[in-house]
Amino acid sequence: MIDMIDRRILLEISDDLNIHEDIFGEISGRVGISKDELLNRLTRMQNEGILKRISPVIKHYNAGYVANAMVVWDIEDNERQMIEKLAKSNENISHVYERERRENWPYNLYTMIHGQNAEEVTHIVDELSRKIGNKAYRILYTKKQWKKTSPDMKYYLSAE
Repeated sequence: MIDMIDRRILLEISDDLNIHEDIFGEISGRVGISKDELLNRLTRMQNEGILKRISPVIKHYNAGYVANAMVVWDIEDNERQMIEKLAKSNENISHVYERERRENWPYNLYTMIHGQNAEEVTHIVDELSRKIGNKAYRILYTKKQWKKTSPDMKYYLSAE
């Protein structure tokens, strides 16, 4: 169960944060609690499954990564752990997830790869493919970005 202080914390960390030497000190000051209390509450919320993690969301286009592609893989069960590990360790890959195969769509593992150009994305895909010995994939380049926003936490955390 979360109280009003937890709600304020969640609203603070879901908004844009400034790069700061003591980001948790800055947040705790805005919420009006000590840094220790903030960290204890964040730990509790994580342990209770309320909060998964605190991590940056990079706006890839603004950072110069203008070639973005969803790469879909037809991965056998014995290849899955290897490619997941390789993909998670690659800084140009932001998402790795699994979906069920469908009729006429054999792909079950999805990776979102970002590069400064198409050649960089292709190189990353070729490298992954070579390391796992799998050539069954398709590169689906982003043609246009339609929406890139997070949910409005004010809506979800409004007072009950």
